[in-house]
Amino acid sequence: MIKIIIPFKTPTINHLYWHRGNMKILTTKAREFRKKIEKIINDSSMPLVPKRGVRLKVLVEVHENWLTKVGTIRKKDLMNREKFLIDSVFGALNTDDKFIYELTMKKIQSEKEFTVVNITSL
Repeated sequence: MIKIIIPFKTPTINHLYWHRGNMKILTTKAREFRKKIEKIINDSSMPLVPKRGVRLKVLVEVHENWLTKVGTIRKKDLMNREKFLIDSVFGALNTDDKFIYELTMKKIQSEKEFTVVNITSL
């Protein structure tokens, strides 16, 4: 199993691209986020490259404060974080996300903001 802990809040897709005509271009913030992911993965001591051609199961846990002061659920879309996060992680692992056969996203109530990505083979 590969376990990657991203020690900061993962951005939503809404703030990562800007448009020029019909081209989508990554913002500076998005490029910085990808570099941080690559650094986390490269600095890790465990073997991180999944075997090519193996079906993968990915579990993403987003730890964050999901509640307002009165206890209602904040208007935060979990799925807006999924595509860019997965592309960044799998790009840093130098493998294709087409091998993902099962993907689960979870919100975890926490005062500290971080994300955990677990990758296992099926």
